[in-house]
Amino acid sequence: MVDAAIFDMDGLLFDTERLCCDAWRDVSSASGYLMEESLFLSCVGRNDRDTRTIVLKALGESFPYDEFKVKAGEWMMRAMHRGGPPEKPGIRPLLGFLRDRGAKIALATSTSERHARWMIERAGLSPFFDACAFGTEVERGKPSPDIFLLAMNRLSLSAPERIVVFEDSSAGIEAASKAGMKPVFVPDMVNPPEAVLALVWKKIERLDEAANEAFYA
Repeated sequence: MVDAAIFDMDGLLFDTERLCCDAWRDVSSASGYLMEESLFLSCVGRNDRDTRTIVLKALGESFPYDEFKVKAGEWMMRAMHRGGPPEKPGIRPLLGFLRDRGAKIALATSTSERHARWMIERAGLSPFFDACAFGTEVERGKPSPDIFLLAMNRLSLSAPERIVVFEDSSAGIEAASKAGMKPVFVPDMVNPPEAVLALVWKKIERLDEAANEAFYA
């Protein structure tokens, strides 16, 4: 077994990447902008600061990013208030397995603390997590390793090679690798390039594929 597991959130714990993509499309269209899906995908796994830079570069400095961000967030929250955050298959068996084996569990997400905590609590997953780290708490977002190193510190651990990181984005995989941890790739909307896939420790299609001791051997 390993000492700990760190989880991304959007696209990994919850099927929110597609929800967010729909929000971006609808909100930008209402403002008279055409936002291609490829632009959204280029922002997956990035923190808000980096996302802002990417969007303004693509759409121009006149794009009302701050207003867009608020409206897109409200769009998503309305959808999740109706049905709750859409969970990805296999998350509860995996979290339960890790907890029962004594592994520490952390959340490391580029999503804002307010939204992330609401989603985790709304889904009833808060008791599984020993620590959380948010994109707004680090100077450099993924693919820099800062957020994973912060999560490790909050777990009071010092051996990154004994930590697995479950990620669905290229930026997250790169960040985990740079942190010296074991990246596990769980595909969602983005297919990483070969250079990023070469950094992956293991690849699974569902999270519960990692709910067994043989996986960590």
